Amino acid sequence: MNLSALASALDLEFHGDATRELDGLAPVSVASQSQLTFVVSPRYRDSLINTEAGAVIVPAALADLAPCDTLISNQPYASYAAASQLLYPEYRAPAGINDSAMIDADTTIAADASIAAGVVVEQGASIEAGAEIGAGCCIGRGVTIGRNTILKPRVTINNDCQIGARCRIQSGAVIGSDGFGYAPTASGWMAIRQVGRVVIGDDVEIGANTTIDRGALADTVIGDGVILDNQIQIAHNVVIGERTAIAACVGIAGSTVIGKNCTIGGKSAIVGHLTITDNVHLTATSFVTQSISESGSYSSGMPLLPTGQWRRLYTRLGQLDALFRMRRKQKD
Repeated sequence: MNLSALASALDLEFHGDATRELDGLAPVSVASQSQLTFVVSPRYRDSLINTEAGAVIVPAALADLAPCDTLISNQPYASYAAASQLLYPEYRAPAGINDSAMIDADTTIAADASIAAGVVVEQGASIEAGAEIGAGCCIGRGVTIGRNTILKPRVTINNDCQIGARCRIQSGAVIGSDGFGYAPTASGWMAIRQVGRVVIGDDVEIGANTTIDRGALADTVIGDGVILDNQIQIAHNVVIGERTAIAACVGIAGSTVIGKNCTIGGKSAIVGHLTITDNVHLTATSFVTQSISESGSYSSGMPLLPTGQWRRLYTRLGQLDALFRMRRKQKD
């Protein structure tokens, strides 16, 4: 796209050569004359001054530092995201059903949906207009896939689950697996039938190899606009509010309710039957053992230290109780 067309599409003011052709994105330090880059803050001032990019998306306060054409944005990162979709449009498979797909006769598949090789669609499933089902996906009985939703290859959607419109689910994800529900008996563990569903709203993104368990009785629910990274485990009956974002390797135990607009850092662990209110932000490796009723940022875990220092600190943590008791005895 040329600079003028890109600025128009992004609804941004621009300064420079309107006819400049831009054919890709690159970091500010390595971008070439045909590439677009972005800078979000004065932290990258030196890189901006020395960039060889053809154009840069910047806040107005940094525009005069740029040695190239500029696009002025109050939210450079969001504008960059929009530009990435314009310069790198996602490939959409043509409509139709591949000859090797196995489709039950009792299904509803929109005429303009795309069903790739090796897909299995079981009885009672419904795939709505514009949906794209990648190679090797398995769609269980009674599943609903909403309009323009994309399933990358090898996604599994188990029986009766509901996927909203415009969702994107990456390879290896499993939606509607049985929750971890077992009752102890004299002869061992007895599985409890998991009879709920997974209900996923609109505009949800789910990363590779993420698993979302079906509800034990009620449904597991993922709200509109939620984004989930790779390798996340969401247990049965969890409810996640709208626009919450969860990074990789998080584990959420059963029946936990997470509010709207939360962010959960990578490798965090949340025990079951808790409630986390809206606008809570957990930093990476946080361990949540009790409900959170006030919005804000929360952290736990111990940052990396040199091994010797870490050992001393860990040993002293174990001595705190004895030190407290000794101090209290001295006061008495």
